[in-house]
Amino acid sequence: MRIEFLFNRLKKFSGSKNHWEIRTTVHTLLEIYTILARTDVRREVLADLDRYIIQMQRFQSMPDADNEMATNLLEDLNSIKERMIKLGTGYLHPLRDDDFISALLHRHTLPGGKAEFDMPRYKFWLESDSKAVKNDLNRWINVIKPVCGGIEKLMWIIRESSEPIATVAKSGQYNHQIGKTAQISLIRVFLDNASAYPEISGGRHMIAIRFLDRDSNGQFIQTEENIEFKLSLC
Repeated sequence: MRIEFLFNRLKKFSGSKNHWEIRTTVHTLLEIYTILARTDVRREVLADLDRYIIQMQRFQSMPDADNEMATNLLEDLNSIKERMIKLGTGYLHPLRDDDFISALLHRHTLPGGKAEFDMPRYKFWLESDSKAVKNDLNRWINVIKPVCGGIEKLMWIIRESSEPIATVAKSGQYNHQIGKTAQISLIRVFLDNASAYPEISGGRHMIAIRFLDRDSNGQFIQTEENIEFKLSLC
């Protein structure tokens, strides 16, 4: 989900010519790279793809399932899987071996470390030909795009796998007992009441959701109101 969040931010700013938004694009790219480099996300995505490919194959043989949708999803998943396999385990090497990216990564965790007085090369690049900057960004983004795109598709499938159910949090508190056979990957809360926000915690047997709002002193506390919301366990 973090990668999905960062990739959405990356797509939001990657088409801009504004120097500050290009900085945001590069910073986001480095954040995604850091996550991908520390954990074997590609392997995890491949495992999830295999799981949902098997699930779609089962749906195809079910008389009450939407066979056309299952077939289309199966084709998409197989296509994503093929691209992921072609990437190989060294797919991050073009970024890892890029001298400019390496210099940016070296300063990435230092607050303000990519300021122009620390990295004049970065400032020079930002102010260079916009087409060249765009080409560089596209080349770097294309390295991570297959994995991030696969994650996007998987997250969409997970979210669409469950219909939200209307319920009520009495005095801002809601508890949900998890069945022994339940398999939950994601908890979604749909809330129309903008005066409160949910905090979710849970374990193997119980999900607890409490809704908080701001009191007159500016402190965030659990609301005493009954909150109507929808819950989806995906």
